Amino acid sequence: MRAAQHSERGRSAGLTAKGLSLIEVIIILAVLAVLVALLVPSSVQVLTGARRDTTLDEMENLQIAMIGDRDLKTSGVRSSFGYIGDMGNLPAALDDLVTQGAQPAYAFNSSLGVGAGWRGPYITLGPGSDAESHKKDAFGNDYTYDGTDYVNGQGQTVDAKLVTLGADGVAGGTGNDEDVTLETLKSETTATVIGYAFAPDASPLDGATVTMNFPANGTLTTSTATTNSTGFYQFTNIPFGTRSVSFNPRLLLVPGSARTGSATNNVEFRVANFSSGAITVRTLQASFTPVGGAAFYRDVLWNSAAVYTCSGNNPIGSGETTPNFSSDQTVAADANPTPPQRVAVDASNVQVADIKILGSGTEATIELVQFRSSDGTCATGGGPGGQPRTMSGATFSDVTLRDPSNNIVAQFSFTVP
Repeated sequence: MRAAQHSERGRSAGLTAKGLSLIEVIIILAVLAVLVALLVPSSVQVLTGARRDTTLDEMENLQIAMIGDRDLKTSGVRSSFGYIGDMGNLPAALDDLVTQGAQPAYAFNSSLGVGAGWRGPYITLGPGSDAESHKKDAFGNDYTYDGTDYVNGQGQTVDAKLVTLGADGVAGGTGNDEDVTLETLKSETTATVIGYAFAPDASPLDGATVTMNFPANGTLTTSTATTNSTGFYQFTNIPFGTRSVSFNPRLLLVPGSARTGSATNNVEFRVANFSSGAITVRTLQASFTPVGGAAFYRDVLWNSAAVYTCSGNNPIGSGETTPNFSSDQTVAADANPTPPQRVAVDASNVQVADIKILGSGTEATIELVQFRSSDGTCATGGGPGGQPRTMSGATFSDVTLRDPSNNIVAQFSFTVP
């Protein structure tokens, strides 16, 4: 009995020791080969797709480096503008994002509240990246970057485009070989900026020079506009970024200062300089309508000193310009002028908050002396010189002061009480 059991176990052990047959091994290898043949293309496809996704992410990061992150804000105000925010334009080449080269270094102008210049790198290269990696997609092919403006199929003006040729590195293709173009629109880089300015009495600031301060090619520059009768001004093609607006309001009429002067046939008013620079005046022109009829004035006083004195037969009538003053008159700059107003230019159309001119202003008093009814002579008595013309109620529709270069430095109207 025991002998039979030992014999059975021996036969089982012998079968186990023989292992797999040759046919079985061949079948297994064939199955493995089929599996590998199926898995390798799929794995390659997955890897290629991952590289394409990485390329798209890289392209978006390059665009953020150029124009900033639209969603990055500080106290609700966009604070990220990338290369264009500092330089005032898009880069000429992708290298400009990581290497300063001949580009001007960044400098901040504290009086204007804005800066200009390169302060990159604007894109961070990953560990192990070489100096050329920002110019290549995840397939190892060079990006194509072009800063030439064009209009795309949607009718939008494009400021620059970044292109990857896909996995195959040649134009065209489908799937992972398909080209991808990332456009940076003009509406994402430049803006129309508008606003309104008001005098200290809240009246519209007419004829004021408004200055927009912004960088161009890394250098701080300016563009000027003039306010209209409603105080409105406008700038176009201002690059996105933190900019500032400065005002030079020229000479303004001091509200409530117009009155009859030392006599009822004199008219006195005051002007004030609210700007940061002195303003010089050489001539005066006034258009006026007295209540009693035509009138002509003989002299002009500036801070009580005569700057024009009638001589011969040359009194000044409505709409006429005085000869040059005996000496140019200067109104000193405001000791505390209205500071520039910073504004985030972050959309294709931006409106600056209304600005009211502040400061105390530097004043000068002007008096038009001896209005009379006749222009025949400079005499102040009756006869050819006419009679004194009372100026209460007279309307001055246009008073214009000009500097030595004949530029208008003040223009306003009033009615004499």
